[in-house]
Amino acid sequence: MIKIEREILSKKITAMTKCHKYLWQMLKEQIAYYGYQDYYPAQDFFTKPVDFLVATLDESEKKILIDAWKKELQRAQFETDEEYLSQYKLFVMEELVNRATKAAYR
Repeated sequence: MIKIEREILSKKITAMTKCHKYLWQMLKEQIAYYGYQDYYPAQDFFTKPVDFLVATLDESEKKILIDAWKKELQRAQFETDEEYLSQYKLFVMEELVNRATKAAYR
């Protein structure tokens, strides 16, 4: 993620982990138990919260994120705003796993 993406999404991701403490703990435990994996079963439980997080961004935040994505030339380009926002769902999930990994090994 680039700086503007982190500025918009970081606090929202933190709030989501606090709101879903049990799921957050389960993800950290799976990471600690299984070690590095491409996918953890606990990620499934975060699908709806991640969808909600992206859906509830205000219109100005969505526009900023979409414009930021378009400026990054190495990223795939899409035809609709919804396709760009779907990519941010993946970014948020990846950031959740990264944070949980750091937290699991503290």
